[in-house]
Amino acid sequence: MTAVALKGRVTEIFSSLQGEGLRLGERMIFVRLAGCSWRCRYCDTPASLSARTGTETTVEDVIDRVRSLREEQPQETVSLTGGEPLLQTEFLGALLTAMKRLNFFTYLETSGTYPELLKPVIDQTDLVAMDIKLPSAVGRPFWEEHADFLNISSGKVFVKIVLTEGTTDEELERSFRIAAAADPIPAVVLQPATAIVDLEARILRGKDGLSPDGPWVLPPSPSRLQQMWERFRRRLPDVRIIPQMHPIWGVR
Repeated sequence: MTAVALKGRVTEIFSSLQGEGLRLGERMIFVRLAGCSWRCRYCDTPASLSARTGTETTVEDVIDRVRSLREEQPQETVSLTGGEPLLQTEFLGALLTAMKRLNFFTYLETSGTYPELLKPVIDQTDLVAMDIKLPSAVGRPFWEEHADFLNISSGKVFVKIVLTEGTTDEELERSFRIAAAADPIPAVVLQPATAIVDLEARILRGKDGLSPDGPWVLPPSPSRLQQMWERFRRRLPDVRIIPQMHPIWGVR
């Protein structure tokens, strides 16, 4: 099967401002792929969790839409996001290759939990926004996977850690160690969670039509967030607090 004939499931393609991380405020074209194995409590894209959502789409269809968006408004970066785009490895690789041929800067947004799936696509990726997923928010640890992911990322990565009021000192310490052991040491973005009803409650609402009052996932207090930053900055060269901005701007 040729690359353009490959099909994957895409939930949406749109142009907007990047709302988080090191490229905050940059206009990008977002290609959101369907499917994610994890259920983070703070997930803000639940419509992309199932691998059966979205539309079955060819690489050529994506190329046509991306070209059209660039013609409407000049922009030079394409974000491949999800869901977890690495779960559609072959389709993702073909998209990344196509975007490089169109002279786009390629920006991969990922949970950082599939190091073996990163290997086939890292050469076509310019920058990787990699999460460190904390057990208190995701339900299980990924410390070994995150360490392996950083080793494979060839210095093309920055780390994002979503912090909640339930984030523990032990989780912070493990995160420090993983980031500090990487070569080169990545920039680290501490992202206070945007207040949101717990994912499982939102899923339940979708099933029974109820509008839950909670439980809520909340960010750390300002004083706790400052303490977290102080601990990181003493041990790592580039640590920043960057909240999600797209909910504040009112854009996707």
